[in-house]
Amino acid sequence: MKNYKDLIFKFNENTAFIKINRPPNNYFDAELIEQIANILEAMDKDKNCRSVILHSEGKHFCAGADFSKSSFKEDSDTYGNLYKQAIRLFKTQKPIIAVVQGAAIGGGLGVALVADFRISCEEARFSANFSKLGFHQGFGITVTLPRLVGIQKARWMLLTGRRITGKEAFDIGLCDYLVRKDNILNKAIDLAGEINSSGPLGVQSIRSTLNRGLEEKIESVLKIELSKQIRLKNTEDFREGINASLERREPRFKGL
Repeated sequence: MKNYKDLIFKFNENTAFIKINRPPNNYFDAELIEQIANILEAMDKDKNCRSVILHSEGKHFCAGADFSKSSFKEDSDTYGNLYKQAIRLFKTQKPIIAVVQGAAIGGGLGVALVADFRISCEEARFSANFSKLGFHQGFGITVTLPRLVGIQKARWMLLTGRRITGKEAFDIGLCDYLVRKDNILNKAIDLAGEINSSGPLGVQSIRSTLNRGLEEKIESVLKIELSKQIRLKNTEDFREGINASLERREPRFKGL
């Protein structure tokens, strides 16, 4: 396995550990998602790998895209390339456990929703904050969030952009286990061990059946999400939403 600039990869007892290494916020971009996809695809070919733990170095799991970078404000190809890489994540075969120790915000929430399981703690924060930016959700969240928490809870999160705690996330089914922060990775390892003790071919077959049609839905909805994001990124509201976020103030939207 090659070395990756923004990831730390380890393999132990049938479990691959992929650590996002862009602390403290672990902002993502197409390059980071491509690196994760490359490792997941390599693990699909490795018969010794039976599960994957996706975790992060630093304060947050993934605080989304770094909108302070001009590329996210000006270059439409940035979004298109990002989602080309994102669809690769949904096509992989091994069970994924996400360890969410801090913020999973915007597209960072989308990354967490790629996983089969999410293990979190009280200190974590989850938000589909796109409406607070005058923007539209991406990363397939249109499909993955309601599939997990139900359409009404997803509607609530998306239309309000509200940031919820780890406990609230657990209560609505957004995360599967809520443990102490200092035990969060150990819980992921325990769950991976349970998965690893099952027949690997059976696990992959079951997962494939449960996810039947998901890849196609994600691929289709990503095109819709992309078109809406490209349209909205040229609005005054989006510029105001980004500026308000960077200046840590409430946005003043005009519907323009």
